[in-house]
Amino acid sequence: MFKFNETYPIGIDIRDQHIYAAQFQQTQQGPAVRDLFYLKMNEQQVESPEWENALVCALKAASKNKRFRGKRAAICLPARHINGFPITFGIAAGETIDVAMARECRKHLSFSLENAVIDYSSLIEVPSEEKKRFKAYIVAAHRDQIDRHVRLLKEAGLSTETIDFDLSSLLRLHQFLYSLGDEPVVLCHIGQRQTLIAIVTKDNILAQRNTTWGIQGLCNRLETNLELKGDGDRSVELLSTYGLKYDYIQPSGDSVDSKNESPGDGIEIYRTLFQILSPYVDMLVHELYQIFGYVRSKQSGIRFEKIFLYGQANLVGSLDRYLEAHLGIPTESINPIPKLNLADGCRFQDTARGAAFALALGLALRKVIWL
Repeated sequence: MFKFNETYPIGIDIRDQHIYAAQFQQTQQGPAVRDLFYLKMNEQQVESPEWENALVCALKAASKNKRFRGKRAAICLPARHINGFPITFGIAAGETIDVAMARECRKHLSFSLENAVIDYSSLIEVPSEEKKRFKAYIVAAHRDQIDRHVRLLKEAGLSTETIDFDLSSLLRLHQFLYSLGDEPVVLCHIGQRQTLIAIVTKDNILAQRNTTWGIQGLCNRLETNLELKGDGDRSVELLSTYGLKYDYIQPSGDSVDSKNESPGDGIEIYRTLFQILSPYVDMLVHELYQIFGYVRSKQSGIRFEKIFLYGQANLVGSLDRYLEAHLGIPTESINPIPKLNLADGCRFQDTARGAAFALALGLALRKVIWL
C-alpha cells in the first residue's frame, strides 16, 4: 500500500512586474512561514517574449532561495486569464452533475468548451419542486494559458503542482486567519494595478469582480501633482504617512479625541494629499457600491458584516477608515504577517510590507501530496 505524505509548496503570486513567493513548514505550533521572497522585474510589455524571459529568471531566483524546500510550486493565474461567473443549473435525467455544469458553462465562455479548463469554487443545492437544481461559482481558463505557465515554471526548474485563482487563494488565507459564517463579508485584495472584490459566506460566493483600480494609480497622481519625477519610493512613503488621514487628525493644540491623531507636520500637507488622492479612491467606492447593488438585487435586505482589505491596502494611510465612513460598513486593513507564526530562521523582517504577500501565502497554505 502506498503511503501518501503532504508538504507545503512554494506559493508564487505573479503580478506583471512583481513576483511574491512564500512557503510554510509544519511546527508543533502549527504551520509557520518558512520564508518570503519578493522580486520586481524590469519594465517589459506584459506577455511579450522579453517578459517571459524576465519571468523565468525571476522564478529561478525564487526557486534558489536557500530557505525554501523542494521544487513543488502552486501559482495563481493572472486575473486577465480567468473567466469567473455564477451559474444556476438543473440535472436532467441520466446526467451527472459534471455534465450538467459543463452544459451550462458553454453558454458563458468566451472560448470553446473543448479548450477550457473548468473548476468551481462553490456549489450549493437550491430548493426546487422538480429536478435537482444547483448554484455554482465557476472559474475557467483557456488550456493554452495553463500549458504556458506550466512550461515557464518548468524552464525555471519548478514543478507545477497546483494552479489556483486569486479568490481561492484569498479565501484560503482568510479562513486560516478568521472564520466565515452565514453573514456575507467583503474581501478586497488591492494590488498594484488591479483590485479583486468578492462577497462571500462560509458556503457561497455571492459575487466577484476584478477592477483596474490599484495602488499605482494613487502613486501616479502623487508623482504628477507633486512633480516627483517617477520617485516611486517617495510616493509610497507619502501614501503611508499622510494618505487619507486628513479627516482623522486634529490641529496641534486642540483637544485630542482618542480616535483621532495629532499631526506632527503642518495640517496643510494632509489636506493637500487628501485632495489629490480622494477622487481616485472614490472610484473604488463606486466599484464597491456597484457590486453591493448587484448582490442586493438578487437578495433583498442582505447585510454585509464587514469589509476586509488585503494586499497593498495598508500602504494607504486610513484607507480603511475612509471606506468605512463612505460605505457604512466596518472595515479593516489586514496584514497577515503579524497574525502568522514565523519559523526560526525566517529572514523576512519588513512586517509592514508583508501585507502584499497575501495571495502567495494563501497559495502556500494549500498542501500537496507526494509519495
